[in-house]
Amino acid sequence: IKQRVRVVIVEDEKLHEELKAKAVEETLKEYTFVDSTVRILEVFSYDNQSVIIYAYCNNMPSYCTCLCRKDLVSVQKEYNKEAMAVATSSGQRVGGLCLKCAQHEAILAETHSNVHVQNACVCVFVRERDELMTVLCSLRAGQTEAQQREWATYQQVKQAVEMAEEANLEKTRALVQCEHFHNELTRQRERLERELASEQEKISQAREAACLESKKEKEVTSLSQRVAEFEGLLERGERDRNSLNGQLEEAYKKLTAQETDSSKGSDQETCLKTLILQFRMVTLVAQKSHTLLLNLARASCTSLIYMCIHLIFCSLSLCRQEKKAVEHCCGEDMAALTFQAQRHERELTQTLQQMEAQHERSGGYALLSCQAIGAKLEKLARSTEIEQLSLEKEHLQESAEKLRGRCEEMGEQCVQHGRIHQRMKQRLQQLDQHCQASSQQVLQLLSRQKQLMQERQQLAHDTHNL
Repeated sequence: IKQRVRVVIVEDEKLHEELKAKAVEETLKEYTFVDSTVRILEVFSYDNQSVIIYAYCNNMPSYCTCLCRKDLVSVQKEYNKEAMAVATSSGQRVGGLCLKCAQHEAILAETHSNVHVQNACVCVFVRERDELMTVLCSLRAGQTEAQQREWATYQQVKQAVEMAEEANLEKTRALVQCEHFHNELTRQRERLERELASEQEKISQAREAACLESKKEKEVTSLSQRVAEFEGLLERGERDRNSLNGQLEEAYKKLTAQETDSSKGSDQETCLKTLILQFRMVTLVAQKSHTLLLNLARASCTSLIYMCIHLIFCSLSLCRQEKKAVEHCCGEDMAALTFQAQRHERELTQTLQQMEAQHERSGGYALLSCQAIGAKLEKLARSTEIEQLSLEKEHLQESAEKLRGRCEEMGEQCVQHGRIHQRMKQRLQQLDQHCQASSQQVLQLLSRQKQLMQERQQLAHDTHNL
């Protein structure tokens, strides 16, 4: 019996040491979100083991008493058998007891005399067992409450983790959307810049084309004016040549008439011949001057005018010479010719002055019209540029307002997520504190259990001594 009791006590001590080691390991573990579920399962297994050990410890006194009773019954049966054998053989033996029988008789007497002591010990064991059962029930109730609280905290932590994951997912989605909007905005800006550059190139090309067209129009108008002036000068020169030819023919006729009429002397004949030769030379010079006048009129207007003036002066000088030569015979005709030549000279100078003034006026008017057209074109280009830029500005402002509103909404969402994250952090800190408090309670319960087991061992030792 003593050996069996010792074996049971040794096993109980081993189980207590294992429980203590497990409790120390659990207290040394860190409280993390990932290890919370594992810790709860280990606590559940630890609780189950502690319940089994408590039941084993509570049943140990009854088990020991049962073993003692069984051994006592077997000893009594053996003693009865030996007593019967002694009674049957008592007639053949001498009175008295042997050493073994005396020891058995002393043991039986001691057992019969210590029955009330055993009953008292059994009552004490029963009372202690009841107290231990009440304590065990209270510990089980506290353990179930702790398990429920830990399960509730586990659910809260799980919900918090899920909410944190959802918040992180929303944050990543918002960041992805922000990046997408930023890329879209950059693409739109680049596209608008390319369109603006192309429009500016088109406007510059249109401006250059308009300038070229205006220059061409100016050149065409100036060339048309010069052609008209040259045509007018040619017509006037032809008219003047025709009139001069007519006058020269009249003078030639008069001279021929005077030749026929005059037969006065050889000096006058030679003079007339020289006059005729000079007249022919003048006609040839007039023809040459006419051809030169045509060529020079085609080349430039100014050279034509100067050549015409030079020819007029030449013709005037020739006319004056002719006038001096035939002054004695045709004074009145020569005076009329000189007056007509002077009149033609004055008319030509007046026409030249008028043409120069008209040319200056037409050039100034063309310059003013070109400046006005250029100003109008610049105004139109600026107005079109301003309209296009205003439309692009409105479009960009609308898109910027939309993006600004979206960014503000996302900022508010980020602030809300941050607040939720802060609340979750505070809640997790509270849960951590609660877990620490529950672990301290478990340690206290383990210390209480250890104390009770020590008391239990002391009681077992006392019973063993008894």
